[in-house]
Amino acid sequence: MSDLPRDAHRGLREQLGVYALGHGTPAERAAVRAHLDGCAACRAELRELAPLASRLADVDPARLDELPGPPP
Repeated sequence: MSDLPRDAHRGLREQLGVYALGHGTPAERAAVRAHLDGCAACRAELRELAPLASRLADVDPARLDELPGPPP
């Protein structure tokens, strides 16, 4: 983990999914990139998330609250 306070590290770690999807403001993306330079744990987590980015990009946020029904 980096030398950041726990809350700051947690906030940046929570942005990894947004970063992997290519979202976020330029300032947010720059902050995550800077954090990744010094945090091996977050770099490893980003490597795990990266392959999911294309699948996550297809998720319709409007349908996240729908519960799937049982198959026929």
